[in-house]
Amino acid sequence: MIEPQVVVVGGGISGLVATHSLKQGGVGVVLVEKSSRLGGKVVTEHDDGFLIEGGPDSFVAGKTSVLELARELGLEGQVISSRPEHRGSHVWWQGELHPLPGGLLLMVPSRVRPLLGSSLLSWRGRIRVLADLVLPRSREEKDESLESFVTRRLGREVLTRIAEPLIAGIHAAEPATMSLRASFPRFIDMEREHRSLILAARSAASRSASGNGLSHFASFERGMGQLSSALVAALDGVEVIIGVAVTRLSRDKRGGYRLTLSDEREIRAGAVILATPARVTADLLYELEPEAATAISGIHQVATATITLAYRKSDLPGLTGSGFVVPSVQGRRIMGVSYLSQKWEGRVPDPRFALLRAFIGGPHGQELAQAGDDRLRAVVREELAAILGINASPVRTWAHAWNEGLHQYTIGHIDRVERAEAALGALPGVALAGAAFHGIGLNECVESGRRAAASVLETLASRYPAPIRSSAGGGD
Repeated sequence: MIEPQVVVVGGGISGLVATHSLKQGGVGVVLVEKSSRLGGKVVTEHDDGFLIEGGPDSFVAGKTSVLELARELGLEGQVISSRPEHRGSHVWWQGELHPLPGGLLLMVPSRVRPLLGSSLLSWRGRIRVLADLVLPRSREEKDESLESFVTRRLGREVLTRIAEPLIAGIHAAEPATMSLRASFPRFIDMEREHRSLILAARSAASRSASGNGLSHFASFERGMGQLSSALVAALDGVEVIIGVAVTRLSRDKRGGYRLTLSDEREIRAGAVILATPARVTADLLYELEPEAATAISGIHQVATATITLAYRKSDLPGLTGSGFVVPSVQGRRIMGVSYLSQKWEGRVPDPRFALLRAFIGGPHGQELAQAGDDRLRAVVREELAAILGINASPVRTWAHAWNEGLHQYTIGHIDRVERAEAALGALPGVALAGAAFHGIGLNECVESGRRAAASVLETLASRYPAPIRSSAGGGD
């Protein structure tokens, strides 16, 4: 029987951050991860000089959590901005790539002139956007869908041609079912404080994009895996169990919790952090707190996949910007393509090569995202031939598929999370972390891990005024 003070279940970024924070707090902790590696969806491969990202390739530099963690881990000097000469994205619309209007804050224009000159919107669509300048703010308090919000403020063309494909690249979600309050609360604040989204975006643009000299999106010199690797290295001395799942979470007769592992070992602890996907978290909680489990089970997940392809530059047409996105109404089988070697330095062994990454999945691509690597590679090559005219064979390809890889923040998400967290009040010392609850971005995952650790440390402090270190052995 292993008897630490805390068990963290799940070794993704949130779980790693929670474990790191608990170690810093001086408590005994065991981390359990069912896969054979730590880091979750943060996966960086180095292959013959190519740097491949299997999950996120960047984080938002305007938020502080990842940068603070990087500084804490000694990675501050490894943070890089995107290449300025290749910034700017395109949208595939009616057989052509159209530049996104300059000055967009996600899908909200901060400048009118680029919008009026955009080939992506019709004249009627451009004029409809300008109506935002005179429309009144909403007085509704209900949870509005992203589709309703964008259509109400900026018009259906912006929804279909700009918002939906951009959001698909982040959330792989359907705007008609997405909770604005859970996914983009900033836009609610913009309307409430400024009335006009355009005026709010203009005000935001007048300030520095990140305040730290970085581009809006930033990464690490050796890829996002530098962050997870540094976190793992910082756990020196912590017992880490990988390749083993937690199959049951139950109450212990001493007042704490008992975790049964898939290899039949058991762990007894005073507190537990569940940094697992929603479905796994719900399954583990049903025995202890069915109300919380039921609420969490209402958080849906979708499959996604990425295919990364290395080409000789001489085999490619001229590629402008950092990539493109594809509106779902265009009927293509990919959500978009990122030109990784144009976006970031150090992603190819030498300038003769280019690295492209295609995204598949979301509500309309579930079957394909789970079709297997060979099928994914074939489809992406067909799509690149149709959209970009690339008929040459790639030098190398890499596939990464994530079954149930992204959580969907649908209408009512915040209420579901609040119900779950309220119900967990009956389980002192049990905390939740991860992308299922308060944000899917890397910054939000870091914050989630820190919050869970702080909650558990507070619970332990109330029980044990002078915390004791873990006991790694012992009987039942």
